[in-house]
Amino acid sequence: MRIAFLLALVPSLALAQSLPLRPPVLRTCVSSPFGWRHALGPHVPAGFHNGIDLAAPAGAIVHAAAAGTITVIKRQGLGGVTVHIAHPGGITTLYAHLGNLVPAIAKGKRAVAMGEPLGHVARTGVTYGTHVFFAVFVNGQAVDPLTMMTVPRC
Repeated sequence: MRIAFLLALVPSLALAQSLPLRPPVLRTCVSSPFGWRHALGPHVPAGFHNGIDLAAPAGAIVHAAAAGTITVIKRQGLGGVTVHIAHPGGITTLYAHLGNLVPAIAKGKRAVAMGEPLGHVARTGVTYGTHVFFAVFVNGQAVDPLTMMTVPRC
């Protein structure tokens, strides 16, 4: 069964690697990787972490990892203020734990270029230190963002 699951991911991984990404925050490192993890505290149980946490100071600017169209902006439980961006080929990027959005995005701008500011790092949702949660989905399936960009571990 595990082999069938991994084979099902192969097309998603190939498609994901076709979209180059830039890290959404500058001078960052991965503080929590993609995959299974242990409980981090009473509000973050053990489970599958379907993205990566990128350490960043409060107030740091969060940028679009690739050009696309913002499809969702909402306050989302554990993730706090969250932005979803749709990209060609069924790829979606998700950015969570944002504070305020940049004025253009807050006023309704939806088409964004790679590197365009989206908002600022904050401690919205449940966090144990300031960071951005960054996830990539291909046709709804989570893939490790580090297959599409290079960021060192903290």
